[in-house]
Amino acid sequence: MELRNVRTFVSVAGLLSFRRAAAVLNYAPSTVSAQIQSLEDELRLKLFDRLEKGIRLTEAGERFLPYALKLQELAAESVSAAAGEHARKGMLTVRMPETLAAYRFPGLLSRFRREHPNIGIRLRGSSTHNIQRYLEKGLDLAFVVGEPRPWDNCHIERIGAEAFVLVGHTSEWGSGSVAVTASDFAGRLILSAASDSSNRVVLERCLARQYAQENVWIDFSSLAAVRNSLLAGREGCALLPRSVVRQDILSGELAELILDEVPEELPVHMLWHREKWISPPLESFMQLCRDIWKEAVPS
Repeated sequence: MELRNVRTFVSVAGLLSFRRAAAVLNYAPSTVSAQIQSLEDELRLKLFDRLEKGIRLTEAGERFLPYALKLQELAAESVSAAAGEHARKGMLTVRMPETLAAYRFPGLLSRFRREHPNIGIRLRGSSTHNIQRYLEKGLDLAFVVGEPRPWDNCHIERIGAEAFVLVGHTSEWGSGSVAVTASDFAGRLILSAASDSSNRVVLERCLARQYAQENVWIDFSSLAAVRNSLLAGREGCALLPRSVVRQDILSGELAELILDEVPEELPVHMLWHREKWISPPLESFMQLCRDIWKEAVPS
């Protein structure tokens, strides 16, 4: 299988246009068509449906795409490996929820840069949704706070835990540590961050088990927005990383709400595809992640 044909397939699949792919690859449109036809003949599969208004991937094309991406990645990594460690340049693509990206990644980055100054990192936010799909399409590494679903094609390793706390404004809940029951949340405003959907899942399950009803949920784009809204709005509650609101609890602006079954910490898992080749920079990054959580002082 010729890599140039695989590269052309990936470009056409991404753009869904033979003409635009030809322009990007600096090929004649007839060359792109010939390379796709050669690949289809070799695989004995039809990779694209040719329609009046364009093209689309067939089911076979959809299945082949993640493998084509891996072939490209392996080709690039093999060249780097042959060139030697000091000549390596590349990019790691990582997805992690905001809790980790904001409060763990900065320390991790400085240590990784000292060991691999020529390797870039493309960091993306994530929730638990679509992690499997991202890993199948070439994502190097993903992180999940909470319990991920078991996936046959993924390695899942628990590397640590993060402390969480249920908080509300003192003007509504009182000050200090306040013992509450599920009935106290009936009809209450509950804030959550889409960037850390595991927090909401945990709290929803806990309240459902205790039959709290008619909660009003508001989803924000970030943990900072949740915290600021709690402080400014002076109502509602949220399950947040303790590191985010530690000072607000100490200053007396937010109360710590003690509710049975709400965990004090959530596990942190690292995930990667079973067929992923672990390059030396990626292995180094993974080991640094393990070390960061081993060294972490409990919040």
